[in-house]
Amino acid sequence: MPNQAAELDQATVARLNGVLLSTALKADTTMGIYPVDRTLAARIEDNVSGYGVSLAAQRVFLDKALEFMAKDRGIDQFVILRAGLPLGPKKTDKEQREEEEETEHTLVQAHLPSATTLLVARETVSCAHQTLVLERQEQERAATVLAPVHDVHGPLHALHGPGNWSLDLGKPVGLTMIGDPSHWPGDVTDLIRAYHHELPDGSVIAVSAFGTATPGTPAAAALETLARHLVNTPEPMLTPRSRPEIEAWFDGWQLEDPGVTPISRWAEPPPEDLRGAELPVWCAIATRAAS
Repeated sequence: MPNQAAELDQATVARLNGVLLSTALKADTTMGIYPVDRTLAARIEDNVSGYGVSLAAQRVFLDKALEFMAKDRGIDQFVILRAGLPLGPKKTDKEQREEEEETEHTLVQAHLPSATTLLVARETVSCAHQTLVLERQEQERAATVLAPVHDVHGPLHALHGPGNWSLDLGKPVGLTMIGDPSHWPGDVTDLIRAYHHELPDGSVIAVSAFGTATPGTPAAAALETLARHLVNTPEPMLTPRSRPEIEAWFDGWQLEDPGVTPISRWAEPPPEDLRGAELPVWCAIATRAAS
């Protein structure tokens, strides 16, 4: 997790993603975005246009995973790891009325209005703006936590206001890890094992990560170019993962159909006018089996 000084000196992953997602989803937002973010985002869009497309596709996967957790499994409390900047507001009709800003909590509420959501941020600026939006929307069952990747225990057990509430770890939790494994080189097997230890039976986890590509292919070149751009952020390591590596993460979990699968299984194919290669992304949903 970068410190605040590093965040203000450089473009960051969360803010870059906010710029590119806003463009892809037509949600014009300026919250927490600085000129340095827009400059690097424009370079990435010019050189690796598949990155923004992949972010939008992973947002679709996130939404469908939340729907599965809420409607198919009856889960009513959610933990969103690497929660991003709020998006929007969006223009919705001929009168150009504006919707409220969209956070991952509002995505959850679209499937379950009474849901409890914990947004776990990796950056100070994105955490601050999430908190502001939740307060402005008077969300009583949503909270933000600033935590590094390896802090599994703290966010799950933290108390939040108003009301001094916390997650109920006596019943299943829906946890999403969208894109998180792509931005650090650590052992994801140990991380997901730690969540397996902390979460109750019946909990569901959704994961997405950049995949590896055959050397010499356009996709491999695009990943290399993206990695060179991300060196200019406080999280300089881009770590693509192979399908067998990702499948090995889920010991003790039951992979849901269709298992570890390309993002194209969940989202629309990239636009025909995409400049450059489509980036490989793997997705999976898994349930914590009964002990």
